[in-house]
Amino acid sequence: MQVSDTHSAPVASALAWLAEEPADDPVVDLAALRAHYAQVRDPGVPVAEFEACLDQLDGRALDICGRFRARLLNIPLPLPAGPRQETEGLIDALLDLSSGFERVLDDVRGRWLRLQRGSIAGLGARALRLLGEAHLLASMIGAAPPAGFWLRVYALLGGAERTEQSAGEGGAGARSALDECGRLFALAALQPESLTGRELVWVSDYLEGGGEFGEVARERLEPESALYWAQTGKDAAPVALSRRSPDDAAGVFFFNAFSLAARAAERLEWLEQRITQADVVGLERDVELLEPDSSGLPAGLTPVEAASLLRRMHERWSVPPHRETVRRQQEYTVQVCAGLRAIWELFRRGEQHARIVEWMVCNESPGGYAVMSVSGVSGVLSAGMVLALRSDAGTPWSLCIVRWIRSDDGEQVELGLQIIAHGASAASVGFRGAEVKSMVPALLLPPLEGVRHHPAIVVKTGSYASRRFVLVDDADKLYVGQGRVVSLDMQTANVELFQYEIDPYPI
Repeated sequence: MQVSDTHSAPVASALAWLAEEPADDPVVDLAALRAHYAQVRDPGVPVAEFEACLDQLDGRALDICGRFRARLLNIPLPLPAGPRQETEGLIDALLDLSSGFERVLDDVRGRWLRLQRGSIAGLGARALRLLGEAHLLASMIGAAPPAGFWLRVYALLGGAERTEQSAGEGGAGARSALDECGRLFALAALQPESLTGRELVWVSDYLEGGGEFGEVARERLEPESALYWAQTGKDAAPVALSRRSPDDAAGVFFFNAFSLAARAAERLEWLEQRITQADVVGLERDVELLEPDSSGLPAGLTPVEAASLLRRMHERWSVPPHRETVRRQQEYTVQVCAGLRAIWELFRRGEQHARIVEWMVCNESPGGYAVMSVSGVSGVLSAGMVLALRSDAGTPWSLCIVRWIRSDDGEQVELGLQIIAHGASAASVGFRGAEVKSMVPALLLPPLEGVRHHPAIVVKTGSYASRRFVLVDDADKLYVGQGRVVSLDMQTANVELFQYEIDPYPI
């Protein structure tokens, strides 16, 4: 790139840096990006130069985001201080760059010309794209978006709506801005705190590759079962209509995710058929099924993981979950053992070598808890993992699934837990037709009143391969039996839960 002598010094310096190859370390690139942007956004820099430089800084920022995503994919929460601070720095940079596009947007509006409608809409779309990246990264580190985030999104959405209504040459650009909003709303509707880093990136790639972002409008869109609403004067994410109606009809946008749910259901059906065919003809399920060119699905997850995620995407986009019981504020400590293997070892070998730590209950309901770490966090935490909890030593353990995980300040971690059993025992299971011919650790759960009529088993995700399996329980006396799966009730990124019965006619 040839750097012109006519540029102001800050812009010339930034363009010279942009002409160089990116640094191998994205953290180094981020520091340089922030330093150059701090100079070019000076009010003394002409707006035309600022806009031209901002255009290229935007591209470098998105490149840095891609490299940060790769670094965060498999880092468990809570994030170590170093990576968290670096990611927070990138989020701040994205918000700053988005503010830059908003500044240029205000300037263009101040010099309103009919031929500039497309430019206005395009600037809004780019500002929203940067906000979407900031939202994704915040979700990957377990943090909420920064204060004022949703107010900025809604302000840009309102501008895109006005431009689209003006039609003319700005119509296509306004639709791009509305699509960026739809993408952001679609991810928010999935409750990103309930997804792992790998799942969040996969969803983001899925939305970008599919070109379908739901519908954003001022009026209610059918079906209302898949409808969310956002109040433009409130700094809050879109809310499912099934959970709560807006207080005031004024200043409300509606988002309908039904088309997204339909596409997720179609892709899920295709993938499940392909998995079944692969089992018959002997394809490599983890490699050949998810080739992006043939599957229309992004890489990054195994077929079983992708099917589990698509199922949850369909459920949350078509019929958003809503709270059925009242939460009660509490404050008492509990003992916690986290992770399938750790709980299996606890039940099999006793408490003397188990990893048991104290957490505090913040609120509870008949179906679960919200708990907060009180003595630091040891081990790996992830949405969808299994966790054992009890009030104190000597009381029975309750088994829970981690529904969501938040870590807003890096020091404290909060978990949302769903109770799946009161009491459990350790066993081993082996499925007919499984790719790995070995027994895997399993937790045996008793029936749960009002939820399950049959006993259930929890195993790691990917273990369930057929309806029939061998069950070995040698806790007291050796017991070997053949079980038959009644229903697969839950499949998360970490575990599968299915009801079963002992097969009276073993093969």
